[in-house]
Order: sequence, then structure tokens, then C-alpha cells
Amino acid sequence: MKSNRVEVYFDDTIFVLQKIGGISIVFAELIQRLKAKAELGVHMVITGDSSSNLLFKNIAGELDKHAEPFKFPRSVLPFMPLLAKLPAGSIYHSTYHRYLYQKGVAKVLTVHDLGYEHGIMRHGVARMVHLHFKKIAIRKADAIVCVSENTRKDLEYFYSKEVKNKLIRVIYNGLSDEFLTTAEVAGSAHPYVLYVGARHPYKNFEMIVDAVARLDDFRLVIAGGKALSGTEQEHLERCLPGRFTVRPGLETRELLKVYQQAFCLVYPSSYEGFGLPVIEAMAAGCPVIACNNSSLPEIAGGAALLMDEPTPVAICQAICTLQNNEVRADLVAKGKEQARKFSWNTTATELTKLYQELTQLK
Repeated sequence: MKSNRVEVYFDDTIFVLQKIGGISIVFAELIQRLKAKAELGVHMVITGDSSSNLLFKNIAGELDKHAEPFKFPRSVLPFMPLLAKLPAGSIYHSTYHRYLYQKGVAKVLTVHDLGYEHGIMRHGVARMVHLHFKKIAIRKADAIVCVSENTRKDLEYFYSKEVKNKLIRVIYNGLSDEFLTTAEVAGSAHPYVLYVGARHPYKNFEMIVDAVARLDDFRLVIAGGKALSGTEQEHLERCLPGRFTVRPGLETRELLKVYQQAFCLVYPSSYEGFGLPVIEAMAAGCPVIACNNSSLPEIAGGAALLMDEPTPVAICQAICTLQNNEVRADLVAKGKEQARKFSWNTTATELTKLYQELTQLK
């Protein structure tokens, strides 16, 4: 009797590329749940050194692992095809834009954003190389997962020819169970504005520094991202001497506490495919200030203060608005309600349905 179980193969590419945060959170949360589903067999193709990723150890233990026959250097790994031969009838889901030439295997690709296409993520040769290989991955995919409706619209705008007649599904990211807590934590004795994530130019990190510099009663806490650059360190020391703290590489429980004790999260990015820190903060009872662009209004769902432009003045005005206790309490309540709409269990269930649909089509 033929088994109805769907065999799904992931590569570990994103865990090689990232130490913590971002897309590695997405796939760590998903794989953890997918491997518990009886209707799926979940496998991992080991393509490089994933051991430095803080999340990989949590999911790798019980996974069936396969070594890729040739190891590419980390610098070119995201652009290379998967060389491992997978069983016929299985599914290959890349964790970061890799592709597979093998026939008889359904390919799934998750598109998180179209920042490179919008011209806000890198420039010159690096951007051209990324876009070239991303287009190959999109062409090779049988199904594409978009993490928001805005990302789907961007995908269909920039790749209308490549995605024609492909299976496209909007499947939202979720929240770690640890964020969905009802426990109340007292705010910090020294109120701080929180910034979470990478600090690429389009994230407008310097605008937060300049805004907090105008507010004598607040500090700035910087969570996640890489080590401060020399320019960032100099800017912070000049504008916020003694009033900033850097908290890199936080585990989920530590990050939750940082959210809970913050006066607010400021997320002034000019473009986001989803914006995971927005719903993390909301779930933790931390009010959110973000930009009124890309996917952010969709994800915030009316539960954040949205700025048309992320200027220091606009950020200051939003922070001052949150000093009204009624406004703040209303936003916290709406944020918790909005955050409950995002669940990794729901994400995993929707993804399982997509895998099953693909198997039936093949």
C-alpha cells in the first residue's frame, strides 16, 4: 500500500548565512512544527557549517540529514543549485533562493521581500548577482510562498512573466509561542526606546538615534543585528553619550523581556516584506511606531502608530503621543489582539496543505 506521506527536503543555507534572527527564525519555527506532522517526512540537506546559528541546534537533532556531495564556499552558497539527488516524488523547499535542476521533484520557494528589486538593498555587482540567481530560483519553482499580500503584489509586478501559471500562496509568518504570554512585566526604571534587527540603510536606524537625542528622558536599546560599525558607534557616542545599550544575539526569552520593558518599539524601515519585530512587540505588550509603507500597514492592522516619513521629528512626535496613558493602553490592547492572528502552527498547517496540493498535481 502506497504511503500518502509527503517527503520534504530543506537545505540549511539560511542557517549557514545567519547566526540568529531574520529568515533563520522563520525556518527554525516552521521546521520544528512540520517535523511533528504525521503526514510529512522532513529531511535536511547539510550544505555547510550551520553550527554557529543559535537556532539550528533546536531543530537539527531529530531530523533525517543528508550531506550535499560538494560544499560551496559560504560567499557563493546562496547562488548555487542544490547538488544532492532527492527521491522522485519528493518536495524541495529552499531556505534561501537556491534551486534544483532535478526533474520529478517539486520545488517550493519562499519570497520574503522584493527589496533588491526596489533598489534599496545593495547596489552594483552584488545586486545584479543576487537578482540574476533569484530569477533562476523563481523560474525553477513550482510553487511560491509569499509572506504578505504586499510581497505577492511586488512579486507579480517584478516577475510577471516568470510567475505566470505558477502556484502562489500568501502564508503569513507567525509568532514564537514564548511571545504569546499573558504575564505582565514592569517597565524599566529608566525608560528606553527599542530598535530591533539589522541596520541596513533602508532601515533608517540613524533617524532613531537623532530622535532619541532630542528626548532627554529616554535611552536607546539596540537589539539584534551585527556589531556596530565605526560610523554607527561614533554617531551614537556623539548624539547619545551614556544613553544607549547594545544587546546582540538575544535568545527568544531574553528578547521577550526586552520588548516587555521597553517604552516602545520604533521600526522606521522604508520597506518590509513582513516585519516580524512588529508582531513580536505587539504580543509582548510593547507599543509600535512604524512606517506607513510596504507590508507594514497590513501586518500592523491598525494597531500601531504609522508615520508617512521616518524623520526624527515624526518619531519624536509619535513617542510623545504614547506618553498619553489612554492612547498607550488602547494601542497595547489592539496590538495584543492583532498579534494573536499570527501563529506558526497556522503557518505550518497552510504550508502542509501546499505540499499536499503540489504532490497531487505532480
